[in-house]
Amino acid sequence: MRLDVSKLKSHGDSEEFEFCETWEKIEFRGDTLFFVEPVIFYGIATKKGNVIEVSGNIRTKLKTSCYRCTEDAFIEVDVPFYEEYSNKVEVRDDDVIQFENEVIEFDENVIATIVLYLPMKYLCKEDCKGLCPICGTNLNFNSCSCEKNEIDPRLSVLKTLINELDTDEKREV
Repeated sequence: MRLDVSKLKSHGDSEEFEFCETWEKIEFRGDTLFFVEPVIFYGIATKKGNVIEVSGNIRTKLKTSCYRCTEDAFIEVDVPFYEEYSNKVEVRDDDVIQFENEVIEFDENVIATIVLYLPMKYLCKEDCKGLCPICGTNLNFNSCSCEKNEIDPRLSVLKTLINELDTDEKREV
């Protein structure tokens, strides 16, 4: 996704743009997310002195595995985009992205924006029941007869403490 901004000569000049590209996948936090729809990026670039403001929107759809049940999880992406760019050496602002010549390359910033808006956990549906920790049955489709009263071994000390308190109370009576 490259935008030629050589036409933006004076303050206030603007240009609308739209890109539609097919990307394969991205890796993020150890997960692979596959693009199942093209990435559509549209917006407007406006010259403001030595800076070019780019605002727009990014749309696509991603597929990965559900964190709870491992089935396919689809993530609809429809997010805003805003960045400031400059190819002038004298503009040294951390919020302004530098570019060379008269062409802005958007790919890295589009990916960063998509990643910024991803959910913390990918779920196939909001009320996903996940897998049974004992037998592995997908609880969204089937139920199982596993005993679910097991205590997390890290908390077993609390069970012992509760039993001791109950015993001490019974002795006092």
